[in-house]
Amino acid sequence: MIDPEELSRRVWLLRLGSGALLAGCSGIDLGAANAVQLPPGLYEPSIDHLAHVLKPAPKAAQPDAPLFFTAAEFRQLQALVARMLGEDPGTPPVPEIAAWIDLIVHDAADVRQMARSLSAEHRALAVGFYGEKAVKELESLDVQEICRTGLARLNAEPSVPLALPESEGDAFIVWLKHRVIEGFYTSQAGLKELDYKGNSFYSVSPGCDR
Repeated sequence: MIDPEELSRRVWLLRLGSGALLAGCSGIDLGAANAVQLPPGLYEPSIDHLAHVLKPAPKAAQPDAPLFFTAAEFRQLQALVARMLGEDPGTPPVPEIAAWIDLIVHDAADVRQMARSLSAEHRALAVGFYGEKAVKELESLDVQEICRTGLARLNAEPSVPLALPESEGDAFIVWLKHRVIEGFYTSQAGLKELDYKGNSFYSVSPGCDR
């Protein structure tokens, strides 16, 4: 077993180099670093966070087919998302947001059932954290029915306004608007618009100049 004092500068550089290796670099021999075993009770620092920062962000995988909506309904959903964002249906992040909404609706029935199955203690905790209104909505709102009915109605009435006050009484339009806003501001485009500083590595914490 190697004494901690015998760890050379080369070994530590090799350990740090493993972060670059995980980020896609090659040609670094990590054999010496991986062979080092510290005494029981001593733990080397984790470089997982560094590898995460250095690794290029993968493109979000889009499912081959919608999980809940039919192909026609999904095209209609994409068109609605695009209209609400003022974008072309094929322009990022419209497809990403539409796919995320499809996933939410696909899982909605299971989520509602799980919410109804919470113990009294866990429900009280959820109410304390999210509020009674949010918990009741999760327990009672049939998102799948709202979406199917809403899309069918819009098929019959394609001229329904999406941005005018008249649409505020439509349960589907109201629900969809909220999801589109959430989806946009958690997408790369939305985070860039917000000038989001997270998910990055800084040697010095960035200050707030506003």
